[in-house]
Amino acid sequence: MKVTMGRAGGLARERAPLLALLLTSDDPTPAWLSAELKVVVKVSVAVKDFIGKELESVFVYRGAQRVVLVGLGDAKKVKAETLRRAAGAAARRARALKVESIAIAGAAHAVAPYEAGRALAEGAQLGAYAFHGSKSEKPPTPVRVATIHWSGRGGATFVEGLRVGTVTGGAQCFARDLGNQPANIATPTWLANQAARALRGRGVRMKVVRKGELERRGYGGVLGVARGSHEPPLFMEFEWRPRSYKKTVCLVGKGLTFDSGGISLKPAANMEEMKFDMCGGAAVIGAFAALAELKPKVRVIGLVPSTENMPGGSAIKPGDVLTTYGGITVEVINTDAEGRLILADALGRAKEFEPDYTVDLATLTGACVVALGHRASGLFCANDDFTKRLREAGDVAGERLWPLPLWDDYLDEMKSPVADLKNSGSRFGGAVTAAAFLKKFAGDLNWAHLDIAGTAWDTPRNELYEGGASGVGVRMLVRFIEALE
Repeated sequence: MKVTMGRAGGLARERAPLLALLLTSDDPTPAWLSAELKVVVKVSVAVKDFIGKELESVFVYRGAQRVVLVGLGDAKKVKAETLRRAAGAAARRARALKVESIAIAGAAHAVAPYEAGRALAEGAQLGAYAFHGSKSEKPPTPVRVATIHWSGRGGATFVEGLRVGTVTGGAQCFARDLGNQPANIATPTWLANQAARALRGRGVRMKVVRKGELERRGYGGVLGVARGSHEPPLFMEFEWRPRSYKKTVCLVGKGLTFDSGGISLKPAANMEEMKFDMCGGAAVIGAFAALAELKPKVRVIGLVPSTENMPGGSAIKPGDVLTTYGGITVEVINTDAEGRLILADALGRAKEFEPDYTVDLATLTGACVVALGHRASGLFCANDDFTKRLREAGDVAGERLWPLPLWDDYLDEMKSPVADLKNSGSRFGGAVTAAAFLKKFAGDLNWAHLDIAGTAWDTPRNELYEGGASGVGVRMLVRFIEALE
């Protein structure tokens, strides 16, 4: 989607097929409305069809032009997330009407101009997003253009916010596309090809480590999980390296393109959704698509181990012992606890880059979904400052993180009589013991683990999401890296 700034004073002449007016409850007919639009709004207010409460929407007309009124609530309480979701609501209405362009108009003095622009651009794209997939019918008309008329302060910084929000919103939609593809299309090889196509010629170095090299270099976790699949495993490495930088960040994403559970086979119900087990990897790839455009003065490494987890005559069995990258051995108690095995290899590799910060994202445990539901990702980090930085990035991006314990005591449950560790503990505290397992491989890294099992897929439907892959993590990661510049 192309997001542009409307011309000053152009609202009266705006003739987009759909015009969205973002209005507050305490002043639903503000001065920036044209006289004609004030009349339209006053009628709805007079009959109490519209009072401007947060995210309320009413459909009206200005002559032959469709107009949607979207409420922002109390002007003093408007936040960036309010604007993001209001723009999403407007864009979703445009998509439903099958129009190619939308104009959005408003003002919010409680939100800094840059943040307002960024939120509106992100919301418009996320709300307009639709995944057509392999349906034989002709795809619906996409919303291609969003024109923003803004009567708030800070014109230049607002426009910069629009620019950056267009990039981050687009990158998140790209990650959603990756996560929504069925597993017979989105194989590890396909995923790597999509990443290469998105990043080619944009200053990001990409290397794909394939099966032969994985064997020579001892990536036992990835290879072990891949043994039951006919699809070859691979390990993607990305690097954004500006000419000058002071910090290095390593992003690790779980790229399990389908998870049957292996020998420890999952129940049949909803197993088709396990194509989403690569959403951590999709978030890392999406973040690099944004970073390639934004070009931060931070060195960023990306690591995405990718494979399928399938049953078969060659598949790993409960009781098998794997040697991961770096030499730590693992007894496989449950083949459905496979994500931590490929992440173990990735964390071992991450150490070699000596990053200042390492963040992994993984749809790792159902236990985290039980603990936090679908509204926040689990955050495991032993460093208070790192935790604070990540939470602040998540809050401003609208992707909330909630801290969970990472105490050494939990690792006791992962001890094995035949290897350094086992890959699964009891049914109690499963998200925490999984994080404790990963901590062993992170070693001395300044490391944080994000369990996105509840937020990466089928999150509560609202103005920005309507099911399927959410692309969670892309905007939060970009925010975190930007704050390090």
